[in-house]
Amino acid sequence: MRIGHVAVAHPITLAPMEEHTNPPFRQLMKQYGASLVCGERIDACDIVKHDRRAMRLLSTSPGERPSVGQISGRDPHEMAEAAKIVESQGFSIVDLNFECPIRRLIGRGEGGALMADPAAIATIVAAVVRVVSIPVTLKIRSGPDGEHETAPEIARMAEDSGASAVDVHARSVAQSYVGGPDWSVVARVKDAVRIPVLGSGGIRVAADAIRFLKETNADGAAIGRGCLGNPWIFQQARSLAIGGAEMAPPSAAERARVLLQLVEGEFEYYGNHLALKRLPRTSCYFAKFLSNFKEFRTSIQQVRNVQDFRRLVREHFASAVPLASPVAVPD
Repeated sequence: MRIGHVAVAHPITLAPMEEHTNPPFRQLMKQYGASLVCGERIDACDIVKHDRRAMRLLSTSPGERPSVGQISGRDPHEMAEAAKIVESQGFSIVDLNFECPIRRLIGRGEGGALMADPAAIATIVAAVVRVVSIPVTLKIRSGPDGEHETAPEIARMAEDSGASAVDVHARSVAQSYVGGPDWSVVARVKDAVRIPVLGSGGIRVAADAIRFLKETNADGAAIGRGCLGNPWIFQQARSLAIGGAEMAPPSAAERARVLLQLVEGEFEYYGNHLALKRLPRTSCYFAKFLSNFKEFRTSIQQVRNVQDFRRLVREHFASAVPLASPVAVPD
């Protein structure tokens, strides 16, 4: 697959997720087989002001390329200015978020609110395409709600405005993340345009990604929550996509090693204070398969630094046997 001039090795990619797809996370998913990785959504208004948090989120490195920087907003000029900064930071692609369902963005007329205004999306896409040399893509949903499917129309208008690819989350904005996705909308978008179409929604195991590609004829499957605590899903799905054998699940020792790699990366990236605040969320996704998961989760509250966490992992993973079915962990 090619997105503009950017070659993407295979169709199994990482979807953007707020509070998750930071640089250490992206590098880990790339290491385990994601062909394309996307950073967290960042407000365009913060980027153009060079807000410190926004600029930290815009950090990237050659090791994760091809990489995507994602921005959101509704003002064409502001989005264009933010896209230029994304390009200057070294991202391979700039993605425009028109799908986020969080109330703060909807209230400002941004993110998913724009799914009800295809013309506004086309105007923003055209404004961004004019000022950057990297490919411009967009992330959309099926429509503002279950009664109004605007995705095919938006995809056509975005293609006419110069977009290089479109990524469809197969739920409506009103649906948020509740209920099952409707993959058929991805197929309808694929029929509507000539540019590559990627899709996401409901891909939790490697076999889901393969089934998604077959049912929708999409060019790529973007994996979001299915990779939390499970970067191996990219290797597994890639193997299935090329006709390979199903891969064995990782051992407890492998889970421990990869968890430490991610957490140590977060301590370096965020610093001790913020990394500790993130630690329960980051680590519990990896530990949820352990028979002693509840004890592990409780013990996290006693961790004060990365050395404490290393000891905790050694204690709980050394002789642990993964459960056949994971303990549910809230998103």
